[in-house]
Amino acid sequence: MKYSLMSLMIDREIRIKKPSFIQILIMRSMGYDGAEPTVDEMFAYLNEHGIPAKNGTMSFRDLVKFAKENGFDGLDMMSFHFEIDGKEAKEALDEFGITLSAIDIIAPFAGADTKEKRDVVFAEVKDVFDRGYEAGCRNFLVMPTGYTPVPGCTREQIFQNNIEGLRLCVEYAGKKGFTVNTETLESAAVPHGSIGEMLRIFDAVPGLKYSHDTGNPIVAMEDPLATYEALKDKVVAVHFKDLKTTEDKTEMMDSMGRFYQRADFGTGVIDFRKHIEVLKRDNYDGYITLEGELPAENQLESAKKALKYFKDMENQL
Repeated sequence: MKYSLMSLMIDREIRIKKPSFIQILIMRSMGYDGAEPTVDEMFAYLNEHGIPAKNGTMSFRDLVKFAKENGFDGLDMMSFHFEIDGKEAKEALDEFGITLSAIDIIAPFAGADTKEKRDVVFAEVKDVFDRGYEAGCRNFLVMPTGYTPVPGCTREQIFQNNIEGLRLCVEYAGKKGFTVNTETLESAAVPHGSIGEMLRIFDAVPGLKYSHDTGNPIVAMEDPLATYEALKDKVVAVHFKDLKTTEDKTEMMDSMGRFYQRADFGTGVIDFRKHIEVLKRDNYDGYITLEGELPAENQLESAKKALKYFKDMENQL
């Protein structure tokens, strides 16, 4: 199997120029109601509110070098970590022989209920498409909604907004020659989680593909393996992450009101061995992106251990 390092796995080590969607979401949940902060203001706010945080030191080239030296085949970037010119990114990737296997884009089409609003969102997505394509990426994951409901919108309205946004992305991808995929989302609040909802999305957006995440179907109370089997003809990428139940009501909630949080690989509810077996059965030749951790002294060591964990598991089959 081919394994990709997800930038989220080592996010505390990456140097960023502006706050990410996730960091701003955390700030909003803590009461921040100002304009979008600078990266220095963001780190200062988090530290003032009890979350120790600081900017990392790794450049994109450092990240590519780390992936190569530690046995990864590819690099899977969150778009807010991909802040580099496409040509410069390609030079680093070519230097070390690493593939930019995917770029993952959180695109808030859910609240874009007019053409004007969709065009604003798509302009930002298109910028990532263009820079990523120049860097050699041919597979883009588009998450068309956030993790909370859009005020004033029904689930059906959100669904239709998502469809229109995804159609724009797939149409552009067809012209350029790359693939757009989407995934089930880790929120019971959005219409983007169950097998039925995903099939409806694929019917509405011809050409759209699927990125199978081992954890997210749990939130829709569905078996991840059953989700894979139902959608396997659309699969172009796989994300490995683990979840476990928790009493912490600030974590992700499923459709029955149970709460889940990220878990170290092998300590949660996901059967990774079976996932590898079915991927091998189906001659899957894409990348498995590691989106999780194992206990270690820092994120870099955790990423190394995670790759070894899955390669050892694969060798035992």
